Amino acid sequence: MARAIIDVTWCDWHSQLPEKPRVEARNTRAYEDGSEVDLCHFCALLFDVVHPRRDEILPFLQPDVLTALRRSARDPSPLQRKKVTEPLPPARGHAEGNVKSAAAKTRAKKRKVSPAGVWREDVVQVRCPLPHRSSRPKEYWVDLRNRTAHAHGHKREDGTGHYGPDIDFELQPGVTFTHFCTEHQVCAEHGGYGFLSAASLDSHIKRAVGWKPASKAARDAAATKMAAKNS
Repeated sequence: MARAIIDVTWCDWHSQLPEKPRVEARNTRAYEDGSEVDLCHFCALLFDVVHPRRDEILPFLQPDVLTALRRSARDPSPLQRKKVTEPLPPARGHAEGNVKSAAAKTRAKKRKVSPAGVWREDVVQVRCPLPHRSSRPKEYWVDLRNRTAHAHGHKREDGTGHYGPDIDFELQPGVTFTHFCTEHQVCAEHGGYGFLSAASLDSHIKRAVGWKPASKAARDAAATKMAAKNS
């Protein structure tokens, strides 16, 4: 962690910038593998918003994409200009109370984030068999939707992260995979990467654009393994 001699904790994210500005950190956030970083208020908010959907958000923030977006801007019509420039009236009375109440509920919901690795009944989870910090639960549970990112947080000897199919995750009792990915070499080599719906499988295929495509031999072998399991 980035800390000063006077025992002030500096924001780890700001410390990664080229100019390495020192901004005091008053928040802590955890990655899927349980490792933590110290962040300032702004970076904590950015982490909460961006990190869970980084694979979807980062392509939109590429410099060439932002430049192209700016170039695509057009002058609005007089009617549109009025809509854009006319400020919204301030919220009053009951409406203002509703806004404040909704904001308070959102803050309370964020404060109730479960510790990493614990069993939860409100989401589908998988158990990770790999070792974790001694302070974490011995049976380490991961939300199914986060298993790929969790696997990437566990490093191989060469420092690269694992793919989701590399980890022998155990799906919670009473739930069964119904759809399997064999489009990627690593998915096919492990007999198919399981999902609970066609929509989840489709989302995985679209997001894993950098994964090596599976060879025909690997897809055929995966189909054989799946057929054997179902027989």
